[in-house]
Amino acid sequence: GEEEERGVGASDSLAQLAGYVDRLGEVCPWTARQRAADLLFHTRKELLEVEQVLRAKEIDESALCSELGDVLFDVLLLIRVAARDLSPAAVSLEACAAAACAKLRRRAPYVSGAAVPASPEEAEAWWQRTKEAEKAEAAKGEEPPP
Repeated sequence: GEEEERGVGASDSLAQLAGYVDRLGEVCPWTARQRAADLLFHTRKELLEVEQVLRAKEIDESALCSELGDVLFDVLLLIRVAARDLSPAAVSLEACAAAACAKLRRRAPYVSGAAVPASPEEAEAWWQRTKEAEKAEAAKGEEPPP
């Protein structure tokens, strides 16, 4: 659809990938043996492969899509394994996505219709100001607003 052509867009494929990751968590002995920290090696490796594609003289969009898919898979697997080992209620795909949305609404309020920054520098300044305020609140033992 138009949203997929413009940006990220959610789709049936994302739900299918999440389902595959859940199934791996249920039946795969390799996945059963992994801990969240163990998976970081693989995620870093995939990020380096994304970087290689992006730094090439001519960007191969198919290769980029494949490598970004690997990173997406790694992130979903990391969430699944962390949820298994820690708290499925606190560390789930839904909880992580909700946390990311809340952070974006705080640090980039224009994603939900507020005034749009006039420049990349202004956008970066908004993000940094909010991030610093959140760190100050955390240092005082306060939670950032949802």
